[in-house]
Amino acid sequence: MHTDEEFLGEIEQRAAAERVLLNILRATLTCPGVMDNQSVVMMMSVAAAERERQGDYKAAALLGQWKILVDGWT
Repeated sequence: MHTDEEFLGEIEQRAAAERVLLNILRATLTCPGVMDNQSVVMMMSVAAAERERQGDYKAAALLGQWKILVDGWT
């Protein structure tokens, strides 16, 4: 069973990953001719590496999973 602190930590990790994803989406919608799938995949990979470097391991894992999904769309 999760403690309240663990649960809040998971929520914070997901929120960090979602902020990155939403910023990438915003950039893609703002500059559709510049942001192709490979650019999005690269940005997600870089963001995942940075989240991991910051110790946000669950956020990094989510970004890595989403990167794989987006990469499969190409």
